[in-house]
Amino acid sequence: MDIDFKKYLPLLVRLLIAGLTIVGIYFVSTTLIFYILPFLLGWLVASAIEPTVDLMTNRFKMPRSLSAFISTLFFVLFTGLLISLVGGIIIVELTKLSIDLPEYSKKIYIQGLAIFEQAQNVYFTLPPDIAQQIMNGLYTLVQSLSNLLTLFLSSLLGFLSGIPSVLVFILVTIISTFFIARDKQMITRFIRAQIPSGMISKGKILKHDLLFALLGYIKAQLILMSITFIECAIGLTIIGIDYSVLVALVASIIDAFPILGTGSVFVPMIIWHLVTGKYKIAVSLAVLYGILIFVRQLLEPKVLGTQIGLYPLVTLMAMYIGLKLFGVIGLIIGPISMIVLMTLQKVDILPKWKEY
Repeated sequence: MDIDFKKYLPLLVRLLIAGLTIVGIYFVSTTLIFYILPFLLGWLVASAIEPTVDLMTNRFKMPRSLSAFISTLFFVLFTGLLISLVGGIIIVELTKLSIDLPEYSKKIYIQGLAIFEQAQNVYFTLPPDIAQQIMNGLYTLVQSLSNLLTLFLSSLLGFLSGIPSVLVFILVTIISTFFIARDKQMITRFIRAQIPSGMISKGKILKHDLLFALLGYIKAQLILMSITFIECAIGLTIIGIDYSVLVALVASIIDAFPILGTGSVFVPMIIWHLVTGKYKIAVSLAVLYGILIFVRQLLEPKVLGTQIGLYPLVTLMAMYIGLKLFGVIGLIIGPISMIVLMTLQKVDILPKWKEY
């Protein structure tokens, strides 16, 4: 049976374009991003401070170069002060935790022995060899947890050794922010001049739907993480938990992963304080955990829906498939790929879904 390839050629071309687009996004997000990230951040910061630059230029009749310099300087000072404050607290807590970690491991082991002795008193018929095996397993578990925590802390502290490269990255970002803020209109006109006139209309759709959706997804995650961090830091400090800022930072980062969530941090803490007899702290942690879940469930649909416009089930499916295909980074690549496909449908590169 003969196949009319001309009939299916447009569809094949569209599928090829979609596939190349997804491959391009994967390449950009995993490789190219590390080379152009300072300039992307510079563009984002310049866009954020643009109203201030325009206000100072138009209303106060200041030269645009001076307006851009002052706006960039104030942004850097404010951001640097905030990062220094939070980062300084975290570094102090990390250093203290690395020193106290052997003592915590010892407490966990002693508490485990106490629990086992209580269980052995209840079940006094337990054979000695099985009891010894359980003891060995408990000791191995504690050692593994201790080694894992030590590795985690050494990795975080080892990040400090990369401060010179981080400083270069920050310096390039700041300088690019100033130049982009000063010449943003000229740069925008230059970019538009390179785009064929026939692609302008589709380019506007891509810019409106794709770019804003991608940035919206990142913005949504940062908003939710920031809210979680603030709630955790304040709540844990009030409760009296050691390393409250560090724990809040870890919880906010883990909260971005839908499979894990803040329960990965709070449930072990609640169980530990119940086991050690600190019921008041355990109840307080449980209440704080409940508040975190309630606020997350209340804000997440609205924030994600407002920022990216994806149906929650589609978002979950995209994140899960991305996780299976690309690992942890797939949690980001999955939703982004779905946004790309939807945008390609809007510009008629891919066939649209049938109405229902």
